[in-house]
Amino acid sequence: MGLPQLTFELKKAADTAAARTAQGVIGMILKDTKAIGVHVIYQESDIPADLGADNIAYIKRALVGYINRPTCIYLSVVSSDGGTVSDGFAALGQYSYDYLVGPPDITTPDTTTLADLVKEQRKGRYIGKAVLPDTDSDHEGIINFTATNIKVGTTTYETGGMYASRIAGILAGTPADCSATYAPLPEVTGVDAVEDPDGAINSGKLILINDGRQVKLGRAVTSKATVADDEAQALKKIKMVAAVDLIRYYALTTIEDNYQGKCSNTYDNKCILLTALRGYLKELENGGVLLEKSSGAELDAAAIRAFLIDQASKAGDVEETNRIKALDDAAVVKEDTGSYVFIRLFGYVLDAMEDFAVTLEVSNGLLAM
Repeated sequence: MGLPQLTFELKKAADTAAARTAQGVIGMILKDTKAIGVHVIYQESDIPADLGADNIAYIKRALVGYINRPTCIYLSVVSSDGGTVSDGFAALGQYSYDYLVGPPDITTPDTTTLADLVKEQRKGRYIGKAVLPDTDSDHEGIINFTATNIKVGTTTYETGGMYASRIAGILAGTPADCSATYAPLPEVTGVDAVEDPDGAINSGKLILINDGRQVKLGRAVTSKATVADDEAQALKKIKMVAAVDLIRYYALTTIEDNYQGKCSNTYDNKCILLTALRGYLKELENGGVLLEKSSGAELDAAAIRAFLIDQASKAGDVEETNRIKALDDAAVVKEDTGSYVFIRLFGYVLDAMEDFAVTLEVSNGLLAM
């Protein structure tokens, strides 16, 4: 495949990724006696009318969104008589979504089951992030929503699970240039106070706070509290994880659909791929997802060297091992890597304004009336 077609497809992928950072997609699992199966919901009129009242209200809360509404909800309904969240998750397997929520009455062990499924699937190209009540997973793919006794009018939602769909809607409706931190929930009139908000946030809990004027989200964090030396602090922030997920997803799927298996693995063809990927990242810069002039794509010399040394070592070829070790980066990237392509994409994901230091200076007479 030549460069023009691949470039065109990656341009479309960049446009799609940028658009999806503005309006995300929700995956939802519910249990009911009716409407079993998968439904695509764009607006309230798409909600199956024979669902239970609580389930319908749960879906409507997700559609509220935040700055934007979610693009859609992929709803998987399993039987309340024997259906499992694992069944519901499997039924959503052919769909791509940004945030996942379980039934409003979800508790352990189902929360643990969903968390484990999400963590396992995220080792591939899956980009869903589960919004689960009281689920301390220490993982960027799990959002640990911790809130109790959420008051809306005359109704009190005792658990965070009952309001998880509303939170997923807020996150899906947050554009790339914003953060869900301090997103207001104007319908909420009260919620149990968190004794140590800073401690809760630092331990990876997404909480609600009442500042005396309104109830709003605390800092929009994932459950990731422990960051290893080879990991980025950005994994703690929902916004940053969501952006990286989409960049990775659309790059991988576009390459697989339009490049993989369609040309020989020569250095020249690798360079063509790099050129197209740089254009893809540039479009994301133009869309405000990445910082201007921060992105790039290159052959991963370290990964190529490690691969070649491993192959030579397995073959017992000491001479070849030493030859590869002696090559500089410019030479090693031109080596034959069989069917494997090792590419490094990089770029700076723009954060949102969240922390402010404001100083008010008043001189004599300035405020005199």
